[in-house]
Amino acid sequence: MIAWGAGEGVLIALRFLVYADLLLLAGLVLCGGRTAPQAAPSRGVVALAAAGLLLTIAQFAAACLLMVGGDVALLDTETVRFIALETGTGLSSLARVGLLALLAVLAGRDIPVPLLHSAVAVAALATLAWSGHAGAGEGAQALVHRIADVIHLLAAAIWIGTLVLLLVSIRNPAVSRASLAAALQRFSIVGTIVVALLIVTGLVNLWAIAGLDASSLVTTDYGRVLLAKLLLFAAMLGFAALNRWRYTPMLVRQRDAPTAPLRRSLGMEMSLALAVLAAVALLGTLSPG
Repeated sequence: MIAWGAGEGVLIALRFLVYADLLLLAGLVLCGGRTAPQAAPSRGVVALAAAGLLLTIAQFAAACLLMVGGDVALLDTETVRFIALETGTGLSSLARVGLLALLAVLAGRDIPVPLLHSAVAVAALATLAWSGHAGAGEGAQALVHRIADVIHLLAAAIWIGTLVLLLVSIRNPAVSRASLAAALQRFSIVGTIVVALLIVTGLVNLWAIAGLDASSLVTTDYGRVLLAKLLLFAAMLGFAALNRWRYTPMLVRQRDAPTAPLRRSLGMEMSLALAVLAAVALLGTLSPG
């Protein structure tokens, strides 16, 4: 029982790391030079792709071990082959490993095809929708759930990637205040769309997983963790609103305005995003019923 619990803990930790890595990777590739003044360095993309590849392999190995009750003796070649080729977890892991390896090669050789890099990073991120609750269903409802999940992940990646790039840009003396202010203004518009997509797709996912019964938010472990996630998300919205309506206009009007308040606010927003990801990692192991 202790070994089983430890296995669950490892799986949750790996799930958190995989989500964080893939969201950041896709976000950096998509947002560099767009909603943020700086592009993501190629070496950073390579490092994240390599880390995601290794984490995916570790996550697959931990999932295989958990499926046989933690008994390594039961984990023979045929069992591993079945899990890899006959389950959503295995197939999505194989696809993710291939895509991340391709992205690492493209970025490592500094092949200047941003659209291709973005497409591969988004495809790798989308494989997450074929694992967990989204990957367990069948039929039309499951398809709607997966599409909503991919859009949800993409919106989250844009938010997280932009936050990281803005935090790096604020500390970079080579980035002018004008470039930073312009990027913040662009993100103010994109951020509104991102928040709308997260809310709408979040409701679709809730309907697909557990229905829209609000009472389950306090009567089940899944519901309580989901409620905590929603509260953390609301706190993120509070800091995002502060950045948009106070700090961004201040920087636009006064190019010599101090950036420390904005940096602290963005840091808090990023910390809350990591807490949301921790809740997501835990939700994937809980039953909605």
